[in-house]
Amino acid sequence: MAAGEPRAGLVGWSPEQDGKRIRIVLEPADWSQTALFTTPEATEKWEAVEGFWVPRPWLVSETCPGIIAASAPVEPAASPQSVGLAAVFERGGSRLGRRDGRAYSFTIRNNGEAPPVVPAGGFTLVLAGRIAALADGRAFACTASGPDQRPVCVAGVQLDRVAFEAEGETLTEWRPG
Repeated sequence: MAAGEPRAGLVGWSPEQDGKRIRIVLEPADWSQTALFTTPEATEKWEAVEGFWVPRPWLVSETCPGIIAASAPVEPAASPQSVGLAAVFERGGSRLGRRDGRAYSFTIRNNGEAPPVVPAGGFTLVLAGRIAALADGRAFACTASGPDQRPVCVAGVQLDRVAFEAEGETLTEWRPG
């Protein structure tokens, strides 16, 4: 998880102004009006779709690799988001677990006079649940803006747990109900 102000669908952390707190935030993105979820089948089936991007989906490790000294004369541009998880909520279904625009947020406070410290391994976001069928019955849907563009792929999910962790310890968690 990277430092910096969070963007919708991505988790981030930042020190508070006074330096005595670190705030971790994940604001679900509202994907209910995106192309994948505005088909007649989707609008009939889903009341809400809350999206989460998977940063660096090509990594197979739970931790980020170390930064290697740049060998190129130009800093490469960041890749656009291309893999996401869509928490889908059926029309007329339970509203438990829905955030309705509210962010998942946790604040680490200083211990005595010492300011809080970011762990060497950083913070970890845990999303636990199960894959859910999208409106067309498939678990995954992909779309691309052109033949030379990387596709954006989304998996439907039903989340059972959202948590922030550090060094293998749970800092806080949310569960529906």
